[in-house]
Amino acid sequence: MNGLYIAAAGAASQLHQLETVTSNLSNAATPGFRRFIAVLRAVSGNASPFQYATAEAGTLDLTQGPIRSTGNPFDVAITGPAFLTLDTPQGPAYTRNGELQLAPDGTLMAAGHPVMGSNGAPLRVGPGPITVATDGSVEAGNIPAGRIGLADPAGIAMESMGGSLYRAANGAPLPAVTGSASQLHQGFVEGSTGSEVGEMVSLMSVMRSYEAAMHSVQSIDENQDRAIQAFTLQG
Repeated sequence: MNGLYIAAAGAASQLHQLETVTSNLSNAATPGFRRFIAVLRAVSGNASPFQYATAEAGTLDLTQGPIRSTGNPFDVAITGPAFLTLDTPQGPAYTRNGELQLAPDGTLMAAGHPVMGSNGAPLRVGPGPITVATDGSVEAGNIPAGRIGLADPAGIAMESMGGSLYRAANGAPLPAVTGSASQLHQGFVEGSTGSEVGEMVSLMSVMRSYEAAMHSVQSIDENQDRAIQAFTLQG
């Protein structure tokens, strides 16, 4: 039975990886999207001498995405590891999607949620042209409105909330950024760390591995059925 368990575990882990790659592919054009890198690990099963494949939570790709100029003053791209801090009904969320919008009450929004200021409150701006400095300081009509809250995900496991939204896997708020390693660039937007071509190649590779694992499961199951039938006839 060990062979069947090993093959089934391999198929299950490939199915998990398939879900990860599919999500990466569907968000390849989403601004600020961070793809997940699937993690497969071999573990021992109970007292068995054999090892089984298991899928674990993927690792968030924190490499810098491509930056393009838009000329839109409400677009900001981040260089460095920082994420924008957002206020959502599910608690603090984080994004690299710098396509900002302005709500009717003046609240600065990103990915459909209020952008938090460095003071821990939603950032609201007044009328007039908006200016965003590299440290996140915001002015509207030459009047200071506050500073965009930037969070540091370094060394913290992250999980997806859908699209370009993320949160800490343990549910705790990320620490605020210190220093100048991360900067905002007005009039630019950052693209996804994934690419359609790369994710398509990964998708085809995972599908082949999944099909091979399922073929092994079927073959082992059929062989066991034949062995049981032969044993029964001999009895």
